Amino acid sequence: QLANAQLQLANNPELAILALTHADDRLIQLSDARLTQIRGALSDELRALETMEKPDISGLVLTLASLAGVVDALPLADTLIKREQTPPNGSSSELTGINRAWTSVTNALKGVIKIRDTTEVIRPLIAPGEEYFLRANVSLQLQAARLALLRGEEAVFRQSLDDADAWLAEYYDKDSTGVISARKTIQEIHGSAITVPVPDISRSIFLLRQFNELSKAGAAEAGQNR
Repeated sequence: QLANAQLQLANNPELAILALTHADDRLIQLSDARLTQIRGALSDELRALETMEKPDISGLVLTLASLAGVVDALPLADTLIKREQTPPNGSSSELTGINRAWTSVTNALKGVIKIRDTTEVIRPLIAPGEEYFLRANVSLQLQAARLALLRGEEAVFRQSLDDADAWLAEYYDKDSTGVISARKTIQEIHGSAITVPVPDISRSIFLLRQFNELSKAGAAEAGQNR
């Protein structure tokens, strides 16, 4: 029962193998030839568990943790960063009277009258100090994918990877070698199998229960005959 629970509910084939091995040891101690069929079923189930494909969860977790740390160094898109600008004719504090008024009006007009290509996708500009929040969001998506992987939540795992990749594509320098490498790594992780079909290891417990029922029925019949 413990082996089946560990495999079906906890997805832990290692503990399932350990439980089945202990069960077989108990059967050996009973020294009952009638248990041979059950031990044969246990042997088949142990072989099936030992040869089943096991995803490299620990490796994926380490890769995601490393990738989350790399995000801080990846370059953002040039069109995204708002550069600090200084007034071309000196600071406003150096201007007086009509010159200050004229500068104020012309600066206001520059902010209102702009000709843009409406077919171009307009990206929101961020100040240099706000870069932290953008990078933190991508890092959090990768951390969410890592936690979902550990919890076996495949849908959340893949959605978090999709969100992180979308942010990299939208806000980071798409021509940067580091960004290209990071997105490729995310795609490779996304394509990794984190769950695999598990073998059926219920035959041994079915045979054991059947054996117990027949033994009880035989004992009851023997008692009646007395």
